[in-house]
Amino acid sequence: MDIITLNNLEKKLKSVKIEGFIINQRNERVFEYMKNKKIREKPTKVYSITKSIVSILIGILIDKGLIKDVNYPIFNFFPELLESKESMKREITIFHLLTMTSGVEAGNFQGSKNWVKFILEQPMLHKPGSTFQYNSGNSHLLSSIIKQVSGISTAAFAEKYLFGPLGIKKYIWVNDPQGIQGGGFSISMSLEDMMKIGILLLNKGNYFSKQLISSGWISQSKSPNKHVETLSHGTFGYGYQLWIYENSASDNPIDYYYASGLFGQYIFIVPKLELVAVVKSQLQKDHQSLPRQYFEEFLEQCLSST
Repeated sequence: MDIITLNNLEKKLKSVKIEGFIINQRNERVFEYMKNKKIREKPTKVYSITKSIVSILIGILIDKGLIKDVNYPIFNFFPELLESKESMKREITIFHLLTMTSGVEAGNFQGSKNWVKFILEQPMLHKPGSTFQYNSGNSHLLSSIIKQVSGISTAAFAEKYLFGPLGIKKYIWVNDPQGIQGGGFSISMSLEDMMKIGILLLNKGNYFSKQLISSGWISQSKSPNKHVETLSHGTFGYGYQLWIYENSASDNPIDYYYASGLFGQYIFIVPKLELVAVVKSQLQKDHQSLPRQYFEEFLEQCLSST
């Protein structure tokens, strides 16, 4: 990893409210920036990175045969949908929740007394599978499904099959009023534990010789179901609660995929470079994409220096 490239990255990070940025390549730490010592181990909110973790847990349930497959209709978990006047609700599957294509309107369920009930009662805007619409309600329904299928809380299931094997011990996962862990934005974890999630994804579900989730699930997760935005230099898509960037502006493109959360929280995975980068930030909405911008510039410099 070129020293000049890393120094340029550090200068940019110091200019804004980025609290921590670490990069591992081939399981070795190659870059580390910390605004203060607490950032490394202190759990803070990672917001929508929660969604990507919930997606991994759904994959583990399917690996174990506890859910048939992603095309399983969710009325099996929420039978009230069978009574709905909106017949399209009966077509919604786990796949639609994972890919943000359920077609259900995104409502402010956080202010309700029963999050799941509120989400399920929202009107249908699109036919399931037809339209991408980012909606944390989809992710919360997935958390409810995990609890129903496993017979234990989503957090307890994560501790047994994901957090425990990864060595993630210090985390906070906030519940809804019914005691279901929030599926869309409710986890707090440390920068180093975010790196463990990234390493698991990079290594196709394997963490230091333990296969925690099938490589097939990871491959599906990072394959774009819908292309969300096309720019001059590439295309952004969405898989199973993960964002995917495909570069089209270079003869030697470096594609990557990532989990992201509000105010600039990121886990970047770059398979071609065997690289994981994780970021903690406190950036306002008009600046929260800066870590991704800096990371893309870093990748371009990596490419030009080889």
